[in-house]
Amino acid sequence: MTGLGPLERTFQLVKGVGPFLERDLWAKGFDGWASLEAAVAKGASPLNARLGDKLLTAIAAARAALAGGDLAALAALVPSREHWRLYPHFAAEAAFFDLEADGEDEITVGGLLDRDGVASFRRGLDLDGLPARLATRPIWVTFNGAVFDVPVLRRSFPGTPRPPVHLDLRVILRKVKLHGGLKALEDKLGLGRPPHLRGVKGLDAIRLWREFKEHGRVDALRLLVEYNLYDAINLRTLMEWSVNAIAEAWAWDVPRAPVFERGEVLYDVSRLVLAL
Repeated sequence: MTGLGPLERTFQLVKGVGPFLERDLWAKGFDGWASLEAAVAKGASPLNARLGDKLLTAIAAARAALAGGDLAALAALVPSREHWRLYPHFAAEAAFFDLEADGEDEITVGGLLDRDGVASFRRGLDLDGLPARLATRPIWVTFNGAVFDVPVLRRSFPGTPRPPVHLDLRVILRKVKLHGGLKALEDKLGLGRPPHLRGVKGLDAIRLWREFKEHGRVDALRLLVEYNLYDAINLRTLMEWSVNAIAEAWAWDVPRAPVFERGEVLYDVSRLVLAL
């Protein structure tokens, strides 16, 4: 069977089926839900009766949730470490975001990309619009966001609801043996930034904010916002590249999905930055 997406290939839907048993099932020719269901119908289940019955029930629930577009139900069935499998089915529901903070971990600017386009939010102006917009998106995509962005966001805005799915690309990229910081990974994958943004790092973001606040330097604010927006928009390319790379690494016979090209939104980024 070919053409299956990463969600329909997972058997990690019940306690007792983890990554190793899942790969063993793949090795035995059970490449997805339908092949396992067919084997059970023929009396040739590769699992003991109790575990097999539990898994078939979970597969039926996952299939119904997928057909109904019920992301929350699927997120509850699939272990959080495997939530990346949900992305191809719910990509339009994702928000890609990145935060910059001062030396006290107080948010200064936040950049976001979702189906409504790019947006930038700034302390002292419209920062509360960021959690409000994120609250409408059930999938959050970050880089190292489990450690930094999400905790900082929730400290600043305690009422921000948790999404059903949070995809931290730093963790997902490890599945294809890619490690390191965001900028280094971008360079490895040919996502280099424009010359004026190359070399700008987190400490520079703190400095640029101070130059804007203390000296009124709009050029510093523009550079900070543009840098931050690139952090956000490159996440979509990395997310979609990752799904294809995992399929390639695991030798799945499935067409590779198109990967987002940031050129689609760079005009909007330029317009937003110049309007500051």
